[in-house]
Amino acid sequence: MHRRATFLLLPLLLAVVGCEEQIQTRYGQRAGPEATLSVNGTAVLAEMFEQAGHKVSSWNMLSPRLAQRAECIVWFPDDFRPPSREVIAWLEHWLWERPDRTLIYVGRDFDAARLYWATIEPDAPAEQAAEVKRRLDAARDDFQRGRRWAAGADDTGWFALDRDYRPREVRSLAGDERWLDGVDASQLEIELFGRMKPNAWADVLLESEGDALVARESFGVRGGYGESRLFIVANGSFLLNLPLVNREHRKLAGKLVAEIGTLPRKVVFLESGRNGPPIHEEEPDNKQRSGIDVLLTEPFSWIFLQLAVVGVLFCFARWPIFGRPRPPEKPEASDFGKHIQAFADMLERSRDRGYAQTRLLHYQQIKMKDETRRMKDEG
Repeated sequence: MHRRATFLLLPLLLAVVGCEEQIQTRYGQRAGPEATLSVNGTAVLAEMFEQAGHKVSSWNMLSPRLAQRAECIVWFPDDFRPPSREVIAWLEHWLWERPDRTLIYVGRDFDAARLYWATIEPDAPAEQAAEVKRRLDAARDDFQRGRRWAAGADDTGWFALDRDYRPREVRSLAGDERWLDGVDASQLEIELFGRMKPNAWADVLLESEGDALVARESFGVRGGYGESRLFIVANGSFLLNLPLVNREHRKLAGKLVAEIGTLPRKVVFLESGRNGPPIHEEEPDNKQRSGIDVLLTEPFSWIFLQLAVVGVLFCFARWPIFGRPRPPEKPEASDFGKHIQAFADMLERSRDRGYAQTRLLHYQQIKMKDETRRMKDEG
């Protein structure tokens, strides 16, 4: 694992052993603090693409700019339903439009928050056991609720999703030798809930007991120059931030990264929520408005005008200047009170209490002598 990617995993490693009280669960996001530390985030996988020499960015819609700039799109939709036909049509057109493009689609049928609480539950302190169990139950309920909400929308042009199978853990692998090389299947923690059934013309690169984990579909002449590829992954149980703590999962993720080739590519992580990414025929105007533009728009323009008038009146009331300015009057030098004040300030600056008391005592002695002499003269 590369050093920087390992650094991103460190908060998750600490979380697994119970050093974090709160966890982030935002799904399928790459950028931002919540995404970087989320057990369901994609920051670690994105870092693996960067370490392989690719330029990585994020996008949240299907638009002309995405179609022009992206050479590889990685999509973790936060939607338990398969993609809509409109989204599939846009992405297939993008694959056909130019050669040597890659689309990686990762099904939503997994949630790492449930895995997190299930992992720490056995070792939770006695005083926290009840709270950990409550959060585990809540995570399970949220996951099952999402799956039930998506029931009945399981067929697409890319694959069919069968949700009637019992969940199971993957402990054996079969498929392409390149994917199997160096991977210890007994150490995997991949989970399957629904089963992904690729099209008959797709190549299954990785499977377990007949269940497809990773499949590839070609767009163009199969094996020919400029062939574009669609990779379909059953779920994110070995690609999201928390699952990538597992070393064998990182090996499989590295093999997926290697599928797009060694030449530097522009990789875009497409981020979308329920109902998938919006489709725009024209690029939306994302130009940010300046502060002046906002102030000149109603009703802010009227509010700003009233505040400006109040400010001008305040300036006239607080700092009035009428006529030609005149210098301030100079204090009289014969004011003995100012002499006393100046002498007191001098004593204060000396910060010597003994010296100050000595000067005051000396002053009192002189004053008493003068008073005695005056009384003799008057007597």
